[in-house]
Amino acid sequence: MAWITRKLVENARWCPDRPALVAGDGTLTYAMLVRRVADAAGEMRRHGLLDGDVTAIALARGTGQVVAALACLWLGSPFVVIDLDEPVSRQRAQLRASLATRLVAESEAEVIEGVPVVRLGAGGGPEPLMASPGRDDAAYVVSTSGSTGTPKPVAVPHRALDNYTRRLSVVLDRVRVQGAALSCASVTSLATDLGHTAIFPALVSGDVVHLVDRATMRDPLALGDYVRAHSIDVLKSTPSHVSVHVGLGAGDVLPRKLMIFGGEPLTWELVDQVKAVGACEVLNHYGPTETTVGVLTYLVDSRRTEHRGAATVPLGRPLGGVSVEVVDADLRAVAPGESGELLVWGECVALGYIGAPAATRARFVPLPAGYRAPGERTCARAFRTGDRVRKLASGDVEFLGREDRQVKIHGQRVELGEVEAALRRSPAVRDAVVSYDADAGLRAHLVAADPGAPPEPRSLRGFLRESLPVSAIPREFVVLETIPLTLSGKLDKSRLLLSDWSGPAMSVAREQG
Repeated sequence: MAWITRKLVENARWCPDRPALVAGDGTLTYAMLVRRVADAAGEMRRHGLLDGDVTAIALARGTGQVVAALACLWLGSPFVVIDLDEPVSRQRAQLRASLATRLVAESEAEVIEGVPVVRLGAGGGPEPLMASPGRDDAAYVVSTSGSTGTPKPVAVPHRALDNYTRRLSVVLDRVRVQGAALSCASVTSLATDLGHTAIFPALVSGDVVHLVDRATMRDPLALGDYVRAHSIDVLKSTPSHVSVHVGLGAGDVLPRKLMIFGGEPLTWELVDQVKAVGACEVLNHYGPTETTVGVLTYLVDSRRTEHRGAATVPLGRPLGGVSVEVVDADLRAVAPGESGELLVWGECVALGYIGAPAATRARFVPLPAGYRAPGERTCARAFRTGDRVRKLASGDVEFLGREDRQVKIHGQRVELGEVEAALRRSPAVRDAVVSYDADAGLRAHLVAADPGAPPEPRSLRGFLRESLPVSAIPREFVVLETIPLTLSGKLDKSRLLLSDWSGPAMSVAREQG
């Protein structure tokens, strides 16, 4: 049987009355959760779901989403979560790309498109046998967007999900006091893998998972009230999401024990802001979707100062069952301290992109000769992340930028992340994102440190000239009240580039140069 569902059943036996899931639609104890999962699995089986069939879940955020996902693991059916807050066109694209044969939904929705619908009722039928999926059988499917913006469904196997869940459970144990249950908050869409950190490791450990509703997620005061009222111990989110809240002085959004950052580069400036208003530990957690949520971790230690000069917090070292190397274009290891692409292999590597063999071959490559698999398992493939990194003297990996975020201007190579880091060092700037267009050149999107006094383009250019070449100075500056975010809390590049985007009280100050 699947390891995660087996652990869930064990928890229902030794702590049946402990809350497992808390959401807007109610609270489920571990005993109630297992009963609901078994009933849902039986309903799916009665609708003809077979082992290996992909099941799409199109339910409102709440306990039902998690119940349906766990029921799929129970049956050995890969699940894919469709976020109902996404545009209908994107929902349809994700459904088609995932090759789902069943759709768990509450009503006939526009997204269905002929896929048979399963409605989870009261249950009461015979409990279906738990499946015993193979290590390389798919556990779930999650979409990641490429440069075209078209969803690319990634199939993640049980070995990868199980390994990640086991390793992160150990991370949670470091802040656990005498075996007591932790309260973990999920504040990102379940349609992405970012939030898996707050769900699967917590449930196998007997912890309490809070599925915070979307309106509360986005409101700094409401989120702070929730975190405080429910004594949240562990929270995972993106730097963009947290910086908006902390930047507004909402320190209550921080958990009591562990703040996990993922999805984007983490700056030391944000770490300092968090430390100034909260007492929690800070963990930087890196990993592409194709390597199962996260593969590197770095625990910020105030006693360590050797990394403070870098623009971003190190990505850290690999979790157990994972190996990494910094390589050149021919996948040969570079010398220590030199930059290169991060190559990842081990239990974490996904099966590939569904329906995209060429893209799979390009990114999921044979493990080069001389590289050993972690542990005793064999490992045939590695994943090319496309991230530029270097290995520090401490052994930690430092993020330098994306391979696809380098542009050439007047014959000189410019790293957009370097320009963003320089802008964030300005006392007049709280956050910055830089984009590039061949006709318009570099454009800086800024959030002012003082909303009432937006920075002047002329003074910003003077500040940037102290550390950047002329080719890296933006031609245009756009001052926003907030940086637009996706449902997963990451930077929403498509909305950022729309000239008519009207985020909360957007104001624009531009100067062409």
